[in-house]
Amino acid sequence: MNTDEEVTLDLRNEKYDIETLEKYVDDIHMKTCVNTQVLTAEFCVKYVLNEDYMSCIEDTYCIDTGYVLKRQPHLTYADIMREYKKVNNGEGYAHGI
Repeated sequence: MNTDEEVTLDLRNEKYDIETLEKYVDDIHMKTCVNTQVLTAEFCVKYVLNEDYMSCIEDTYCIDTGYVLKRQPHLTYADIMREYKKVNNGEGYAHGI
């Protein structure tokens, strides 16, 4: 694939691995991502709960740990907190924790 080629991920209709989601993280609408993809706790803390990656101001109000846990039922609050503590010694960039 040409690296200059613009890629649009079809999050609503396709499932992607974490590596692919991370590669295109700057082009992903996080609310759609958390609602349609199976994510890791690490991905959620690094990107979904990180205001720098939120797509709009509305996301800062609705995407928090509770929202993520409802849409990612395989994750627990303990999973999120364990990953959060790894980010800058627990003083990371997560939102809504």
